[in-house]
Amino acid sequence: MRHQGFSDGWRSRLQLAAIFTSIVCTAQAAAPAGPTPQIPDGGAAPGPFPNTSVTAINVIARGSTTFNSSVDVHGIDGMGPIPWSVNRYNRGDIAVRLAPRDPVAAMGSMGRGFIELGDNSPGLAANQAWRPAPELGVLIPTARENGPVDWNDGEGSFFPTIAISLSSSGPGYSMVTGAFGSGDVDINTGRAGTHASSPEANFSFSAAWFPFDQGWIGGEVAGPDATTGASRWTRATAHAVGITAGMVKWTQFPAESGIYAGLGDILLPGVNSLTNGMIFATSADGGSDVNIVGVAPKAGGSGWTVTIREDSATDAETLASPDQSEFQFLYVPFNAKNLIGGHINGQDGAKLTSAGNYTIARTSVGTYELTIPGETGNSGTLLLQVADFESGTSVPMASRAFLSYEFQNSKFVIQARKTASDTTADLADVDFYFAWVDFQNPLSPPDGPRFRALPTANVTAEGVVIKEANLAVNTDIPQALVTVVDDSNSGGFTDPVTGQTAASALVGRFYNTSTLEPTSEPFIILGNPGGQITRHDVDYNAFSKQYVVVANARTYGPNSLGIPLLALVNTNAASPNPVAKTKVFMEDSDQTFDDVTIAASSKNGNIILVAERNFAGEGEGSIGALFDKDLNQLTPQFGRLDLLQGTGDEDDPDVLYLASRDVFFYVSNTDLSTGLRNRVAGSIVQTTPSAGGALQAQTEQLIADNNPAGVNEGHPASFENPFNGEILTAFDLGGNNVPNGQIAYTAIGAAPTYTFTAPRPEISYVTGTGGDPFQHNHPQWAADTNSGVIVVGYNARQSSIGLPNGYAFNVLDRNGAMMPSQFGLPYFLTDVEGGIDASVARHNIGYSLHSDTFLVAFTSIPGIAQLTGFQITSGETGGGPAPRLTIRLAGQNVEVSWPAGGAFGLQATPSLSSPNWQPVTGAPVVRDGNFVMTVPIEGRARFFRLVR
Repeated sequence: MRHQGFSDGWRSRLQLAAIFTSIVCTAQAAAPAGPTPQIPDGGAAPGPFPNTSVTAINVIARGSTTFNSSVDVHGIDGMGPIPWSVNRYNRGDIAVRLAPRDPVAAMGSMGRGFIELGDNSPGLAANQAWRPAPELGVLIPTARENGPVDWNDGEGSFFPTIAISLSSSGPGYSMVTGAFGSGDVDINTGRAGTHASSPEANFSFSAAWFPFDQGWIGGEVAGPDATTGASRWTRATAHAVGITAGMVKWTQFPAESGIYAGLGDILLPGVNSLTNGMIFATSADGGSDVNIVGVAPKAGGSGWTVTIREDSATDAETLASPDQSEFQFLYVPFNAKNLIGGHINGQDGAKLTSAGNYTIARTSVGTYELTIPGETGNSGTLLLQVADFESGTSVPMASRAFLSYEFQNSKFVIQARKTASDTTADLADVDFYFAWVDFQNPLSPPDGPRFRALPTANVTAEGVVIKEANLAVNTDIPQALVTVVDDSNSGGFTDPVTGQTAASALVGRFYNTSTLEPTSEPFIILGNPGGQITRHDVDYNAFSKQYVVVANARTYGPNSLGIPLLALVNTNAASPNPVAKTKVFMEDSDQTFDDVTIAASSKNGNIILVAERNFAGEGEGSIGALFDKDLNQLTPQFGRLDLLQGTGDEDDPDVLYLASRDVFFYVSNTDLSTGLRNRVAGSIVQTTPSAGGALQAQTEQLIADNNPAGVNEGHPASFENPFNGEILTAFDLGGNNVPNGQIAYTAIGAAPTYTFTAPRPEISYVTGTGGDPFQHNHPQWAADTNSGVIVVGYNARQSSIGLPNGYAFNVLDRNGAMMPSQFGLPYFLTDVEGGIDASVARHNIGYSLHSDTFLVAFTSIPGIAQLTGFQITSGETGGGPAPRLTIRLAGQNVEVSWPAGGAFGLQATPSLSSPNWQPVTGAPVVRDGNFVMTVPIEGRARFFRLVR
């Protein structure tokens, strides 16, 4: 490879690439790519991955004068905007698939007459499509034929009911793995009542797909634990990010019976069920005897009651069993784009809450006529959901009614019925939700970030009690080091400093940031033979390509005090002992240390240790000490960081490295001797010592605005906004375990004064009273430079309004402003049994550029350490063209730059005739209002573009 300079050919290609940027730098689709299809012999790949839009289909299905296991899937009555296929069917079970490779050829699986279709060959056009998967979205079916239906087959008339199954025999490509095979969703078509011959039936229906990648909120809920009533998903990631299984609360019925099944509540954070949106739900049990799912918005808007019954139930209090209580649900907010729909009063047809242009009228008991201007039965489909309480039940339960519709005389005729006997279902007035899904321009969710969930992994073995969890993300490879404190040293590790068996061990393990799978065995980093380890921190040193770790060892050294221990950890996951070096800091100190934190400079590799330390006659202060990349101490002993005060505590210190200035930023909350109490303050610390070897630390400057005056500001965490260079500081407002948190913005002036100013007012990231919405503390930060978003995460516990204990987070845009959300409260990432401990170092969040993933490590109060994560699949709230690129030669590299702003990533391809666009490795830096990426010269043409 030549690095001496550009040849004339290279220069011309570079100039050509710069010209082409004006053509190819358009904003691309925000949704992420799907898995690579694993094409079997004789098969072909499916069509485009169906995660960019809502899509729906109307299927025409018929019976015959013969009652057997066949069905006539005659064809479709409209679909789109993403095409569908129907590839396997028999009476009562019909497999629908998304985005067939050849939609026209795929139609050949329909219109074959009254048959059973079971051709699973990969060469069938209808099979070359994606299987709808609950990990990627929600599929809601609707009966598109009103009863009574009679095929003159000797079975008599029936009344259609519909649901889904997760055990399809129909083939297709997995939306999760890309593998070809059977599985995932079937449509179950049934008939109300009890029918000796079969509960299955044939009738026309519709189905609508709502992908999580587009921003829809929903999930597939498993039946409750029959003993405890605990909630869970059917699959680990069968839900949208932002909600957890704990937001479904199963109700014991009858009371004190110990039975949990068929009855529960859904509580979405900050969502008023009366005014903010609608829930659509369908049974996912998969049995031939279809279950009916009713919902009812609760008084006061505190959520929805969900009730699940067999379609044969004539008694409102006969509920589904635990193993038949699975259901899917979808949340449709009233501010969804292009929404035509609403909550309808079943008694008179009045609009209780409404969106879009339509008219509706109740024409008789249980019958409603809906008119949508310009729409017909083949231009879209309806979602229908009972949304009312059943009268006369001993406890509140959703109505047992079920809904269907058909298009007649330019109107959508909707029927509501209740099962009355084995073969009849009577019309009944009932409140309901509806939403129109247009085949050309369907509804879409409101603006906001889009997510994809990752599974949660247990970091520690069963039975091991962990006190702390932390992590550091490697910026060079897709690796994270997860660290935990095992107070009983269950692994029997030897302390690497003393060679003795550790009483308490700081244990590390490497994880792949894409899969969250461990890539090493657990190994000891630091140990304490005679006491506990508490308050540890870990960072990645991009200069030395090692992890740096610090922990406080209690009752350590000759004076049995808290003493900081430090370690360097190599990144080789295959090594049985990755620890490269350990160091004891001031082992003979006559004063104890407490909270510790650490950071490393990516420019020179120098490391700063910051710690709380007692000072005789003063209380607790903060100190700092510098080390080189090899842990050789650069400053004699330490330097004071708490220069703003003479006496009084300096609590919860944190330190970070500011790459744009090559300085450290120290932050703490402090009790000031001047009378100001619990104020957040920070200072700049140089990465090198003075000529005399001293720590170069400035006097702290106040960060938070003390508004409201006198309210404690605690547990601060600061972060450099990679998009504009401002410092974001999150802190608890009001003390420990509080429902309020603030974000302060700080602009740092030029050296040598580094004057702090507030470029904008503070904002709240959570606000409440008591346990409403929940208590929290110790916020932490990370940023996704690909999507242009920033995340602040924290523990959420002891909610007085029914929210689960868990990990919560907010998403900010590149300017540090709160991004819009469908929730009135922060997003929830995962439930945490017992909640996350409120102490420092119990959780942390990081971002891996290599896997484009946020990672979260935490420890629950029972002492279980876990690792989980999520991806921001789109951080942009609006569209617009990509800016023009500028490309220039910079030594042996090229610099590609564009105006800062917008959530764009840089891609490159060696050819435009056969493009293979790939992300350019690395993160942009901010320089003079531009994002700049430095790209090595590779001796071949490269064309660049920006993608959203």
